[in-house]
Amino acid sequence: MIKNKDLEVLYYITPQKYRAVLDGEGDPKTMENLQKEEVLEELLLECSLPELISTLIKIFKEKYANPLPIWTGIVDYEVKTKKENSKRQDIKKLKFDFQYGVTNDLRANAEYLDNLFLEFTSEFHEGKSVIKTSLQGKSFTESTQGIKTIFVITNSPISKIECTSRTFQLFIDKNFFIDYGQ
Repeated sequence: MIKNKDLEVLYYITPQKYRAVLDGEGDPKTMENLQKEEVLEELLLECSLPELISTLIKIFKEKYANPLPIWTGIVDYEVKTKKENSKRQDIKKLKFDFQYGVTNDLRANAEYLDNLFLEFTSEFHEGKSVIKTSLQGKSFTESTQGIKTIFVITNSPISKIECTSRTFQLFIDKNFFIDYGQ
């Protein structure tokens, strides 16, 4: 089971004095955070599909999180082809859509996670109930367009979630972007 403590590393803000440092002292928390990220990556690989969906919502529901440890946890990236493959057996296809369009603390145009898409290897009928349970505490509307259910969330980094029995897509409101530094 993934606990709040396991997610804390996604909200670690690298202190300004350690950002963009070519020579000199690095962030003393780097190794500790890398270990925490590796633990989280393993948890994301081993958890059930309902827990993965619930965790993805939990991660972004209140605050924009650093998406890179999530991406490295479930994505096998082929550098030559720039293709994302799933490390999980229950996910057939996935896409983490990173876009430019936010300003980081160095006043540069930076990338943020615009949305993430998952296609499951088999039908996942409990998706809507997992989403509703995970969104508790947030104001949202639910509508249906054909086979797709759309949840629109207010006052959250998650602007909307679209799901079918075979897909899950989470959209991020870039206005909630936080520069965590690297």
